[in-house]
Amino acid sequence: MNREMQIIREVNSQAEDFYLDAVRLGDHAAHVIGRQRRSQMTGLENVADSALKTSDIFDYIKRQTARNPFWQRGFPGENQPEQERHTTDAMGFGERLIHHLRADMLKKLAIICERLKIDESTYENQHVRRQIHLLLIRQFVHQMVTQYEFRASPATARRERR
Repeated sequence: MNREMQIIREVNSQAEDFYLDAVRLGDHAAHVIGRQRRSQMTGLENVADSALKTSDIFDYIKRQTARNPFWQRGFPGENQPEQERHTTDAMGFGERLIHHLRADMLKKLAIICERLKIDESTYENQHVRRQIHLLLIRQFVHQMVTQYEFRASPATARRERR
């Protein structure tokens, strides 16, 4: 199997591992952004898909967080027992998203690079590592936005009110 296919396989494997975090953040987004501002999430997804570097995505999130107070709101997690709440739940949505895309995805990046023996010794390997980080972020954003769409959909909202 060539290197590109190995990278794709490993990224997909790691995406399975962070799925629950993406679901939590998608729920957070639905809670603070709501259905009326759906373009916020589709905009994020478009930026993630078209970005050539991770800093473009981080800059977008920072800009949205600075401009929109709802990106700064925390998620009460009222459906979770206290001991099960994630430590980042008290953060605002934008700050929490940045935390996941930086800290958590860098941990996943390290796992992938260790498995595939991609160190930082050459410029080419550094470039490959940055591309893997970008692929991980894209996977996370897609999973999160899908959960947001599900949670914010009118049909889901009606079922939850019953």
